[in-house]
Amino acid sequence: MPKRANQSEVILYLYEILKNEGEIKGEINLLRKLKEKGIRITPFRLRKIIYDIPQIEVSVQFSKKWKIIKKKCPVCGSKLFPYKGMTLEGKKRVLGYRCRKCKFDSLRDGKPLIYSFKLMNHDI
Repeated sequence: MPKRANQSEVILYLYEILKNEGEIKGEINLLRKLKEKGIRITPFRLRKIIYDIPQIEVSVQFSKKWKIIKKKCPVCGSKLFPYKGMTLEGKKRVLGYRCRKCKFDSLRDGKPLIYSFKLMNHDI
């Protein structure tokens, strides 16, 4: 049974996997590769660790379905900040929410659908 790895082990294996594979499409595929190496990690924890590594590029394809999201970013789990606009009556109204870490925007983006992970500055 795979063990729960600490953050440094996860980072080390992520670099190794992405260096060998180049790009991995799908969070489940990356989780399987880590499981083959004996690492057990939840998808949320994996995304949280990856967003703290500047050398790993994460691209997200979103569904077209809009979902009301208020507290946590569905991509990286960080706090969402509201942005407001003025109504015709001069009152401020919350238009949507943005994540400052991964640039998620609740008006532009729908629900996260497919994640792709790629090592930056990696020649294939």
